[in-house]
Amino acid sequence: MKKSGLCLAALFLAACANPPEEGAAKSAAAAIDAPASCAPPSSFGGYLFWMEPPALPPGASLVLQPWFTTRPGMIEPVPAACLEGVALAGPATLEADGRTVKINADAAPGAAVQVEGRVGAASLTGRILVYLPEAQPLVGKWAQPEDTCAEAGAEPVRELIFHPDGTFSLTWTPFEIYKDYWGTYTFEAGVLTLIPDGGNHIPGDASLSGRVEVDSGALQLAPAVFGSPPRSRACAAPFAR
Repeated sequence: MKKSGLCLAALFLAACANPPEEGAAKSAAAAIDAPASCAPPSSFGGYLFWMEPPALPPGASLVLQPWFTTRPGMIEPVPAACLEGVALAGPATLEADGRTVKINADAAPGAAVQVEGRVGAASLTGRILVYLPEAQPLVGKWAQPEDTCAEAGAEPVRELIFHPDGTFSLTWTPFEIYKDYWGTYTFEAGVLTLIPDGGNHIPGDASLSGRVEVDSGALQLAPAVFGSPPRSRACAAPFAR
């Protein structure tokens, strides 16, 4: 199975992908509240803020949560109180708690905020991207409903990510840092066009272009745009954030 060399390297530089969302939120909350040692949980590995750079609109806030990884795709939360020395470069300010980053209200779309911090003697870095939702409505992480797709005997896309820099990735079955394919995209006059530039499974039957209906919480397009998953058929259910 191929892996993205960029993501493998970036994981240990703390600048590649968002932590898993299911179960991670509870674990992160527990890590924030529970008194625990700030010593590295392993002699091998490193700290990171996230695995996919988050995208925020002007005026939005994000609470920094450190994580520790022993191998690509395997992360565990670090007590948030262990995060110290946070510094920002770019159109954002740090709130009084020392962990909340607030994007300036006048931040320009396309700008980036560089975040630095440390846990003990170890440093970690990451980027936050600024975008306007009304100008880039696709930006974010989308997924199809498991139950609806299963009832139709189809495989849901479990992770579809659009970044404000014009890149995307698509994965039917996420595992560690595995992705089916990735590349760049355009979205003009309601038509999405994908330009893959790498992948582990790029379906031969993918049209890679089609009309999209999108609002703040739903994304609808023909399954032929993405093509068929490796071991099943594509699901036609709408995507949700």
